[in-house]
Amino acid sequence: MANIKLIVEYDGAGFHGWQKQPMMRTVQGELEKAIKTVTRAEISPLHAAGRTDAGVHARGQVVTFKTDAAVDLFRLGQGVSHLMKGELSVLSAEFVDEGFHPGWAATHKLYEYRILSRPAPAVLDSRRVWHIAHAMDLAALQENARAIIGTHDFSSFRDSGCTAASPIKTIFSSCFHVEGDILAYRVVGDGFLKQMVRNIVGTLTDIARGRIKDRGIEDILRARDRRLAGVTAPAHGLCMVWVSYGPSPDSCPPSETAR
Repeated sequence: MANIKLIVEYDGAGFHGWQKQPMMRTVQGELEKAIKTVTRAEISPLHAAGRTDAGVHARGQVVTFKTDAAVDLFRLGQGVSHLMKGELSVLSAEFVDEGFHPGWAATHKLYEYRILSRPAPAVLDSRRVWHIAHAMDLAALQENARAIIGTHDFSSFRDSGCTAASPIKTIFSSCFHVEGDILAYRVVGDGFLKQMVRNIVGTLTDIARGRIKDRGIEDILRARDRRLAGVTAPAHGLCMVWVSYGPSPDSCPPSETAR
């Protein structure tokens, strides 16, 4: 039985998240249908490197499936991309070892959250950024972003519906990049809890806007209490950028970080 690995990008706006759900249009469900149509064969359930929430995008989601059919990888990528009509594209397809699992084998994941920091709202990028019109303290953003680096209990940033066995995660890098009016938050970790990145971003912006005045990220981490953290940032600003299965480069070189 062949184990096939895909790297896909998708616009999360039209999907109710990754995971297949009854009566819901999901990435997993639509991608499975497209693969079956192209291969004209039965396939195993899809496995992904991460279960993105409703509205969250991906540039480098890693997906695997198994099949007994003979598969032309080029035709598979082209066919699935065509059927998904611009909502999802297969960037690459390859055969991998039968035991490879995109989630269990992952060592690093990079997520990016984009904030538009200007008075005027977004038009062309309205489905890709969170618009914040109020001025924010960039130094506070960067200082508190760095404070989550390391191994911590992230219970304060965990969604109530999270089913992860442990709230302990390791963050390798966490920083903001300034790109004109865009503040791009990039975080690399060994894994993430449900809505963890969005809760961190919401808390960082609440601190930077003065909505949280009596505590910083370190205090909120130590408390292990979601009620002390900030708002949950909207899903549409978040994107899974890449997944690594070995050593990963530093995603926050000092020359590019917000000061």
